[in-house]
Amino acid sequence: MHRTLACTFVCALFTNLAHAETSVFEACSSISNKIDRLKCYDQAAATKPPARSYLTRAWDLDGQGNPDTSGIRRLEPYRKNYLLMRHTSNINSSPSSPAPNHTVLTPYPYQGEEIKFQYSVKSEIGNYRDLEFLGFKNFRVWGAFTQQSFWQAFNVGASSPFRDSNYEPELIGTFGTGNAQGWKLLNLGLSHQSNGRNNPESRSWNRLYLQGGWEWDDFYMTGRGWWRIPENAAKDDNPDMVSYMGRAELVTHWLPDRDDEVILLLRSNLDPHGHKGFMQLDWASPFKLGLSSQLNLQFTTGYGDSLIDYNHWQTTIGIGIVFKEW
Repeated sequence: MHRTLACTFVCALFTNLAHAETSVFEACSSISNKIDRLKCYDQAAATKPPARSYLTRAWDLDGQGNPDTSGIRRLEPYRKNYLLMRHTSNINSSPSSPAPNHTVLTPYPYQGEEIKFQYSVKSEIGNYRDLEFLGFKNFRVWGAFTQQSFWQAFNVGASSPFRDSNYEPELIGTFGTGNAQGWKLLNLGLSHQSNGRNNPESRSWNRLYLQGGWEWDDFYMTGRGWWRIPENAAKDDNPDMVSYMGRAELVTHWLPDRDDEVILLLRSNLDPHGHKGFMQLDWASPFKLGLSSQLNLQFTTGYGDSLIDYNHWQTTIGIGIVFKEW
């Protein structure tokens, strides 16, 4: 059974390559000199397909992803996976919310230094690869999960508690445009984000969002706007969440070369009379740490660094490692 699947996969691979290079091989067949014709075939066979761009790889826009032998897609990176040691200018020792019974009355003995880590994966759970709808060429459905945790690892006197952990499962539909440059995708997503805590620290919200993706060579940009799904006022942990966590975000990603990358995230509530926002800048430096990670620097400032800090302003600086995509 495994040999049959392997043979089927290999045959399909070579069939796709043959179709992609039909014109090249046809040109070789027209060469009358046997030696020159064989040389042409050798050169054509050695020709590598063009490298897949970042957004193409991330959302499998060309359908060339790598399912396992049973056709099931493996887990793959969604957002960045990293581990940082960081310092904050203003630790949130007394988290609060306008909701009743959601304000900490006795300040926690938190320290300004902590460990922050993020684990984020997704997997394709369905697709429609031959689509002609409003200019879109294909469609995929993804399941995604992101966890972000803030660990007071150096706060031994307080038993090194986890200050907050945020959990975000998502369901995402991706429409691919088929464009090689410029606008490449449109995502429609459903997101639930919560910290799994009891009162007074419980924080959560649900969103529907639209996200566009654009790419030019070594630079890409995604823009996302969302609508918070209304909740029963008596059960809403954070009725003013949108005022601080915003209504939209912009992410830019620049790969100046193969060894480092720069990512800038900007978030805003889009309110000209009471603007609040958040910025995060990441630099994955050229300094490699083993085969699977590299040195990463992160700077953040504004509101909403985490759910427990959604209405708390602070500036942080962190250093650690970011793991390469697999």
